[in-house]
This record gives sequence, structure tokens and C-alpha cells, in this order.
Amino acid sequence: MNKRLQGLQGEDKARDYLRSKGITNLQQLDWIIKKDGRYTIIEVKYKELFKPPPFAGAGLDISQVKLRTQLYKELGLDTLLIVFETGTDNVYYQLLSKLEQTDYFDTKNKIRIYDIKNFRKDKTNATPKIL
Repeated sequence: MNKRLQGLQGEDKARDYLRSKGITNLQQLDWIIKKDGRYTIIEVKYKELFKPPPFAGAGLDISQVKLRTQLYKELGLDTLLIVFETGTDNVYYQLLSKLEQTDYFDTKNKIRIYDIKNFRKDKTNATPKIL
């Protein structure tokens, strides 16, 4: 068994174990980084942009938004949402705390979509300036 598959199986076992102990609000972070003395959660999406109406955009599950907003308010731990648009070289990014101050749309599938105009756009795949 390769290490990646073994790691995924271990995560599944841990999730089942924690749920058996009554812990139901489980979320997995893509990464957490430390730069210039500040920690930031990184959330990565690789997908097509949401199509209008009401606007082109990208987003997160509302449950992720709620927990990440709570982490920001209580601990100052913000989330950087990075979106790689499939079929293009486009990379969009923005801090969740900033996106929450803009227009957004909640879908019937409980996804919060933020207007893409509120993201920074980078076509070079360079380190986002926010970091």
C-alpha cells in the first residue's frame, strides 16, 4: 500500500473514531502556513467558476465558512481561499475575512459563492501577494 493511500485510510479511521466519541463538527484543513509570524489557513479549490446568476464566482461549503469565521474571530486565524480555474491558467485568491465583507450568494446545496471580482487574480502562479 502506498503512503498516500495509507494516510487517507488513517484519516478515515480517525474521523470514524472521533465521531464515535460524539465529535460531529469535523473539518479538514488543506494546509496551515506561518509567514512573517502570522499563521494562515489555506483552502484550495480546483474547479470551474460558478456561473451567473447572480454572478461568476467561487466559494466554500457554508459549514466551512462558519468554522473559519469563528477561528478568525476567536484566534485571529484567517483563511486564504485559492481557486485554480479548470481549463485555464487563472488563479484567484483572497482572504475569507475580506470575502465575507462583500456580496455573496448561498446555493441550495449550502455553498457560499463569492463574486469573482472580489478575488485577486494571478496568471503567473507566483506566491500570492497577500502572503
